Amino acid sequence: MESTATAAPTTLALAHGQTLAVETDPAGSVIRLVGADGQMTLTVHITPAGPVLQFGGAGLAIQADGDLAVSARRLVLHGREEVTVCTDGDLTVRATGDLHSSARIQNLTAELGNVNVKANDDVRLNGERVMVNCD
Repeated sequence: MESTATAAPTTLALAHGQTLAVETDPAGSVIRLVGADGQMTLTVHITPAGPVLQFGGAGLAIQADGDLAVSARRLVLHGREEVTVCTDGDLTVRATGDLHSSARIQNLTAELGNVNVKANDDVRLNGERVMVNCD
């Protein structure tokens, strides 16, 4: 018969006042890294589908000297205030399906060189007014 009681967390004191806690109950297991200030900095929920990671704190940095690859069935990035993508080299955005872009205002600037638009079919410009060579 399976117990429905939750076991007391097992804790391990770490350097700099941090603590590692492992909790197990019938619903699953949770591993928590708690900072010296009592704030959760890392939580790992062990689920039947695999681990789910949650990070807390002021920021998170991932740095790799080599390639960093992220692969998922679906990838969602959301910045509550802003999202910035930058590179010191070229940037390629490629979709096998359609590409949709939506914003209050969209600005496209080539700081040096042309803006090239190429279509296998028609190029359509729809607007209340289509203005050419206007600043």
